[in-house]
Amino acid sequence: MKRVALFTMIFALTAVLAACGDTKDNVTQASQTDTKQQEVEAENQKLKEEAEALKKELAEKEAAEQNEAEVETAVEATTVAQEQKIAVTAEMMSLVVPNLVEGGVIDPKTYNYLVDHVDLFPALTAETKKAASKEVDSTITSRHLFKNINPYLDKMVKVTGSVVQIQEEETDYGTVATIHIMDDNGNSMIGYYNNSTGDILDGDDVTMRGVPTATYSFENIGGGTTIAILMAISTVQKVQ
Repeated sequence: MKRVALFTMIFALTAVLAACGDTKDNVTQASQTDTKQQEVEAENQKLKEEAEALKKELAEKEAAEQNEAEVETAVEATTVAQEQKIAVTAEMMSLVVPNLVEGGVIDPKTYNYLVDHVDLFPALTAETKKAASKEVDSTITSRHLFKNINPYLDKMVKVTGSVVQIQEEETDYGTVATIHIMDDNGNSMIGYYNNSTGDILDGDDVTMRGVPTATYSFENIGGGTTIAILMAISTVQKVQ
């Protein structure tokens, strides 16, 4: 009887131990599963972060390329505008000189000056008007120009006088004003200004800044001949 009881106890203990072993195996398997799950989640998170980083990099690259394209477009537009502006100044005077002076051509020094100072012909903003004023060589007068214009073909000069005649017309270069003034020395200065002159009229006193371009002559209303200095005008303003 005692042996039966002993066997029964051993069997029960074996069953308990087996149960404990199964529980331990289940816990181990569960722990391994959790670890693998965490590893998978960590890997997914890493892949997600890499994808976000790549997406951000591609967006930044696309934005940079778009910005670069916009800059290139702006530069091209500025270049075209600059070239057009050069044509309005230097090229216009290249046509005017031969039309007024028989066999005449614009001097390369004058042409290059107009090209190099394209923003000053005409000078329409406060900044460019100030720059034009700084360019003026105040030692040069109309008497110097009538004596010999050649040394001053690439110099900015200033002349003041009374308007003998002023005319404006629409051309392929836009509005072009022809301004004939007579200064205090009795010398005629004729300026070509690529813009409207506003409220300036015949008889007004004005100051013109510009580059001497040629000496030429024309018949005046009195039947005589007037010798004049032709100028490419940067600024013209009424003297108050």
